[in-house]
Amino acid sequence: MNIRILYFGAIADITGVTNEQIDWPEGGKVADLRREMEGKYPELHGKKFKIAVNHQISDDNILISSPSEIAFLPPFAGG
Repeated sequence: MNIRILYFGAIADITGVTNEQIDWPEGGKVADLRREMEGKYPELHGKKFKIAVNHQISDDNILISSPSEIAFLPPFAGG
């Protein structure tokens, strides 16, 4: 299945892109995607970020289904 990944802030700086489409296996979880992207972009390893699936902040055990839009969100600060 095909999923769309969006990168924001410092995460986009690391990846060098703001979005990409990847082929993703049925039954893959957020944790699997995190590991896959840390392998593709080694600078992500050890960085703090949240992953949202279809506009919902998700924990690592959530299954990614098709169609899905995934967002890698860096920590936000402000006042």
